[in-house]
Amino acid sequence: MSELVKLISAWEEYAQKNTTTSALEFCMYFLAKESNSQLFSGLTPPDLNTVFAKLVGRLAAMQTAYSKMALQEIPGFELDWFYYLNAILHFKEVRKTQIIQYNFTEQTTGIDILNKLKKLGYIAERSDPDDKRAKLVRLTAAGEKILYKVYPLLDKSTQLMYSNIDNTDKQVIINLLKDTERQHQLLFSNSRNKSLDDLLVEVLGEEKIAQMEREQKKRAADFQAAKRHHKK
Repeated sequence: MSELVKLISAWEEYAQKNTTTSALEFCMYFLAKESNSQLFSGLTPPDLNTVFAKLVGRLAAMQTAYSKMALQEIPGFELDWFYYLNAILHFKEVRKTQIIQYNFTEQTTGIDILNKLKKLGYIAERSDPDDKRAKLVRLTAAGEKILYKVYPLLDKSTQLMYSNIDNTDKQVIINLLKDTERQHQLLFSNSRNKSLDDLLVEVLGEEKIAQMEREQKKRAADFQAAKRHHKK
């Protein structure tokens, strides 16, 4: 199939499903579809949300891997410790529960990390004057010292990952994602005793979820068919 015939066929297929579409919308759709087909060795997930999530997830995993390589210069220092120390620095003084939620950590894991940081002398704690049952944590001088030693190491992984991306493109992505980050920080912070299904209903509504489930079944079937074809 020639490239022109391929383009015309794609337009006809798209126009049948989108009767009020414009040439600009079609071009954006076509470019996105073609570029997505080159991701993940050609085995593109069945919908844009999954493609997006997989790409973001893989980038985050790569960033973590590079960051752990950088931290080999400080034997025994854990990457999670940096996330906690860095957040505490910006909060100045914060409840333990709040810093655990901020870092999307399970309660027992978060408490364990904070206890290790306290034992190492990186943080100090005191009772919250507004609630004697709660504890406030802050950085010590030793905590600030180790944190500022870690910053240039982790900057190496960040530069390796993202320095070749144009600054304008970075700002566009930041503008697109910052509200999502804030929304889910708040959502997760208030998710105690809630299931993921509870959160889905809260954000999307039951009707939207039912529609998504129907579409997901169809996409999964199409994806499996494409995967079998790819193996041939």
